[in-house]
Amino acid sequence: MMIYRGAGFLTLLTPIMVILLLMWLWPDANIKQGNTSLMQFLLGAGIGAAINTVLGLVLNRKKQADGAPHHFFFMPMQWPSLAIVIVCTVIAIIKH
Repeated sequence: MMIYRGAGFLTLLTPIMVILLLMWLWPDANIKQGNTSLMQFLLGAGIGAAINTVLGLVLNRKKQADGAPHHFFFMPMQWPSLAIVIVCTVIAIIKH
């Protein structure tokens, strides 16, 4: 058994890639090199998960050849991604 099916691995990969992209393109001057601030992390994770939520909705409109949706931990990939967006938003509001 795999924890993902189809493009479900993007549920974690997309936010990580956006965080790394933000760290590379817009480094935070107040943070030591190689680190990131909480807000930069939340922004990257939130944007990556939002992209993945839309991607999951589009990809899961049609079933795969074997009849299974693109999933992550046995849930369609858009729902864990939406949860990541909500958690990032709530933490950003609380910490701001």
